[in-house]
Amino acid sequence: MRPSDLLAQFKQTETRTRTQIRAAELLDNTVELIREMVRANTHTKTNVIEQSCPEYTLFFAKHVCHVLFRQHPRWGAANIPYSRWLPPEYEDVWGTPRGWDPEHTYHNVSLPPVRLVSQEVLFTHNDNISLDSTLSHLLVEWGQWIDHDVVLTPQSPSTAAFRTGADCTHTCSRDTPCFPIQIPLSDPRNGIQSCMPFFRSAPSCGAGVLPHRHREQLNAITSFVDASMVYGSSTSLASALRNHSSPLGLMALNSQHSDQELSYMPFLPPVPPLSAGFSGEAVYHLCFTGDSRANEHLGMIALHTLFLREHNRLVKELHLLNPQWSPDILYQEARKIMGAIHQILTWEHYLPRVLGDTATSLLMPPYEGYNPEVDPSIANVFAAAAFRFAHVTVHPVVTRLGPGYTTNSQHPPLPLHHSLFASWRVVQEGGIDPVLRGLLLSPAKLQTPGQMMVEELTERLFQAQGGMPLDLGALNLQRGRDHGLPGYGSWRRFCGLSVPNSTSELAEILGNFTLAHKFQLLYGTPHNIDVWVGAISEPALPGGRVGPLLACLLARQFRALRDGDRFWWEREGVFTSTQRRHLHAVSLSRIICDNSHITLVPADPFSRTESPDDMLACFHPLVPHLDLSPWKEPDTGEERDIC
Repeated sequence: MRPSDLLAQFKQTETRTRTQIRAAELLDNTVELIREMVRANTHTKTNVIEQSCPEYTLFFAKHVCHVLFRQHPRWGAANIPYSRWLPPEYEDVWGTPRGWDPEHTYHNVSLPPVRLVSQEVLFTHNDNISLDSTLSHLLVEWGQWIDHDVVLTPQSPSTAAFRTGADCTHTCSRDTPCFPIQIPLSDPRNGIQSCMPFFRSAPSCGAGVLPHRHREQLNAITSFVDASMVYGSSTSLASALRNHSSPLGLMALNSQHSDQELSYMPFLPPVPPLSAGFSGEAVYHLCFTGDSRANEHLGMIALHTLFLREHNRLVKELHLLNPQWSPDILYQEARKIMGAIHQILTWEHYLPRVLGDTATSLLMPPYEGYNPEVDPSIANVFAAAAFRFAHVTVHPVVTRLGPGYTTNSQHPPLPLHHSLFASWRVVQEGGIDPVLRGLLLSPAKLQTPGQMMVEELTERLFQAQGGMPLDLGALNLQRGRDHGLPGYGSWRRFCGLSVPNSTSELAEILGNFTLAHKFQLLYGTPHNIDVWVGAISEPALPGGRVGPLLACLLARQFRALRDGDRFWWEREGVFTSTQRRHLHAVSLSRIICDNSHITLVPADPFSRTESPDDMLACFHPLVPHLDLSPWKEPDTGEERDIC
């Protein structure tokens, strides 16, 4: 399998999403044919399609696609376009990506190849990194975990160019949906490959067709923080993940393997080996869960397994309290609690460490109740740029530790690329405990101007048995251009921050003249800098791990996700006041204690723990249990309504 196959593998979408994006792509291609006919017959390159063929455009928009007009009932739902905080900036009115034409200029300068930016600004040798003195690698993992709860951008369902039929994994020609990443002459890969495959994100139905409707991309999952990566974002997937023969509302478990009597996720049908360097005789399995990206690497597999077990633990406890409850009530109550747990851990434990206490108090004021006028949908800039900030904090080594947090020869540390699509390692090499211990004791990588993204991600991403590895930094930059994200300066202005117009002004913002000079050489002007690389280059705010621009964008999105959520855990009527008080004490360390064989945990799992001697026993008062007694109801003999 090629790296591009693996990239597609963990972006699998459900039937309803696939139907919609295929319709959208059919519409896109049909309108492109009409444009070509207009150009051929009129010998003009002007954009006359809406004026020349309005009846065709409207017909296809209405009959090929079910056009989604975003109204309040659909805010935050699956399969709607990302919201826009700024109008997109494409190369033309049709939604051609920024940088599609190498000769096209912005502020009188063309954009640099994204692979060149990655090589010049991001590339960091694996052994040339600094470690974060205060944060654990579990914080990095939690960011990706929550990202998979709120964002899934399906790529184009086609793998070949519509007009020429060229395979996007082999062609270096730009022809939708192929948007290959060019390899610069100075690149070490030059001579080995000419380009890196890249597929455009699927278009959303109706966008980019009618006048003044730009091309938009689709979020295939619900935007709310509600543990949808555990349960799925559709009724059909949620049902498929349940054990319907259980009287307790349990989730389905793996029937073939267990972790010393603790459960694993169910397996999908077996597939051929996915990783190079391992026995060709093996048949590897992918885990079946609420999000296809669970299989991406060992950290995701560990968290998915942990919360699958936590759901089943909760329903068993709730059943003991309320034996009269039906399986559906037990399932829904446990799912509701799981959503609250994720909201509490994210807003009260994760975000303050990312933003810093000062920025958190300033940008994330206390909750004042549900606001029906707040759109909780995910913003395009958040999905395609801002929430990818943690890619520069990923450590190149996956540490696995035995009991007592000691190195164990049976499951030694792994280079990051050996942990990708390696669910078999969990089953065969000690379960999820070694991975969780490694996340708890290992520090995050510290992001500095000279230490951005490790070569495991820029040179070995999805390294597989066939084809050249991908480059995560280049993919991030190309995705931002594919989505028409305006440049760095536009987003600084949007957030009320100063906009750099010169190298010296940029150097003052970044606190680093060398980095500012690199940007000037690459982009020609600070205005052209891609928003993702500009944002991650800003020095972190006090006590946080992001600069002013990322703090603004992240806080704006998470505040909308909170205030626009009708089922936010603090909203009056969602839980009782006593239930809220008990939920407030939830701890990720406690969840690890309750659902693994680990007996020693840190009081704060997101903070760096220097030594195993600083760990606490699971029975320590600072690792409290979640008391579910407020959920006990009197047995009236009547069946309770699920709602």
